[in-house]
Amino acid sequence: MTLPADSQKAIDTYLAALRKHLRDLMEEDVQDIVQEINAHILDKISTDTSAVAVAATLAALGTPEELASRYRTEELLKRAQSARSPAYMLCSLFRWAKLSIIGLAVFLVSVVGYCIGGFLFILAALKLIWPRATGLWKTVNGDSSWGLNLGFGSGDPPANASELLGWWLLPIGFILGAALVFLTFRLGTWSIRKFWRPRVWL
Repeated sequence: MTLPADSQKAIDTYLAALRKHLRDLMEEDVQDIVQEINAHILDKISTDTSAVAVAATLAALGTPEELASRYRTEELLKRAQSARSPAYMLCSLFRWAKLSIIGLAVFLVSVVGYCIGGFLFILAALKLIWPRATGLWKTVNGDSSWGLNLGFGSGDPPANASELLGWWLLPIGFILGAALVFLTFRLGTWSIRKFWRPRVWL
């Protein structure tokens, strides 16, 4: 297809900017993305190659920076599913969170899951180091009221406190904490497969 000079210049400028924002990806992937976008543009303007039609097509794609961000996010989400790393998964979900409400919801749920799971695991580890000062305590006040207190670290427990879990904190913390981290990771991978829609901007 032969395009008017101004139309071709606009496309070349857009693709050059897109390539610049994709520079952190592998060159082979960048080539594929640029060719895909170029083919899409040519398909959209097949019946009207005017500068106005080209400008409208490019505007529908979004800025090169926005388009590159979506492609980079897609690449991160693909890698996160195979990396088996909660930290990498959380980083990838953070990128997704900036693109959609669903991504934001999945990211927030994952943050809560990882934090609770990690906290339980650390709490169990602290129980091994400071067994007397780490646990779930029931405190009874002088007016017969009571409350629950989760204590950890060095130092003695309050005098009016009695421990509820004892050494049961170890299996609860280690097993439940690890399980929660694992399930949170699985939720992330499932959400990516279920809700992520790559290239919907085309």
